[in-house]
Amino acid sequence: MPLDIIQLPPLLFPAPGTDLTRFAVIACDQFTAEPSYWAQADRFVGDAPSCLRLTLPEVWLSADDRPRIAAIHRTMQDYLRGDVLRPLPAGLMLIERDTGRGAPRRGVLLAFDLDAYDETPGSTAPIRPTEATVTERVPARLAIRSEAPFELPHILLFADDPAHTLLEPLFAACADDAPLYDFELMQGGGHITGRLVPPDARVQAFFDRLAAHADPAACRARYGQTADDAPLVFATGDGNHSMSAAKAHWERVKRTLSPAERQRHPARWVLAELVNLHDESICFEAVHRLLLHIDPADALRFLEGWFAARRTPDAVSLPLACRYQGQEHTLSLPLAAGELPVAALQQALDAYLAARTQAGIDFIHGTDTLLRLADAPQRLGFLLPDFPKDALFPYVLSHGVLPRKTFSMGTALEKRYYLEARAIR
Repeated sequence: MPLDIIQLPPLLFPAPGTDLTRFAVIACDQFTAEPSYWAQADRFVGDAPSCLRLTLPEVWLSADDRPRIAAIHRTMQDYLRGDVLRPLPAGLMLIERDTGRGAPRRGVLLAFDLDAYDETPGSTAPIRPTEATVTERVPARLAIRSEAPFELPHILLFADDPAHTLLEPLFAACADDAPLYDFELMQGGGHITGRLVPPDARVQAFFDRLAAHADPAACRARYGQTADDAPLVFATGDGNHSMSAAKAHWERVKRTLSPAERQRHPARWVLAELVNLHDESICFEAVHRLLLHIDPADALRFLEGWFAARRTPDAVSLPLACRYQGQEHTLSLPLAAGELPVAALQQALDAYLAARTQAGIDFIHGTDTLLRLADAPQRLGFLLPDFPKDALFPYVLSHGVLPRKTFSMGTALEKRYYLEARAIR
């Protein structure tokens, strides 16, 4: 394969006869402010094989997650011993996900080299994160991965392909292939179809196009870089925390390996779905902020004072809509040249929370969800503007990562569902 930072991954998939609607479960970092979603999922799944038993939804994170994580590891082993998960023939998995936007989201499952990924500030790696991570959300994922026989990531990686030269010709060439799966996702997640294409001429042509796209000179030409600039090939669209956990696990593992073992160890790679940033179905939406266990009036007084103290003559003022218990309020958010609204707001919220240990914050996908949740007592919601997706790769190249939770690829229900797996031991 000409592009050495990707591999065609050997996949594990549920055995024939498995109820895939119960097996596939949405990404663990969704609906963290809505425990009713997860309670309903738990009732729906019941005793059926399900990724709900293989992952740790963040709504259930606690001071001691060890019992839950141990149960996840036992269930993983049970699913392997009981043939719930079986190896698939070699091939490239093509996925179409219909979430009601008028066009399905199309992606392919690939394994990406974690030695080619770097999340440190100023990274020059070919694969880079797009957002800063929330550090407290990584340890549980790392603990799961450290003893897991396989991975179930919800990572989406972007290719910046406005001319639609990479994935779209592949999907057109494989449109008549029979699907491996074709079913409705639970709890309004839409419809998903997967085709496993054998490693034939169509797949080779795709990898040839991908190699040309990833050529350093081609990458630099896309963004007007010089020959001394480090090319950016892929960027995380979703799953920054999963990438961070996978990278941390690999760094631990590779210290125990010889150079030859490092070349072939499966933990060096991470399974992710590659999608085109410019796919018609991909819509960037803001991730809103919700303060919890606070006095809204106190929070607003603090923020107004914080913003007033930091307003300079050349600052631009952005109206920022807030909501609490059915009331609406507008703050004047000062922005320096080139500063993102989410960065200015998050800095102020971090300062507010630092002095109020009983208070908390949640990151909310969807305007309607934010407005509904903000109407409960002791809460204050902030509606942020959307981030334009065309600006993503240029921003990462010029500024590094975006502030944590800057954008969401659509609503919570559009997030990737866990389904395919890959051995990592």
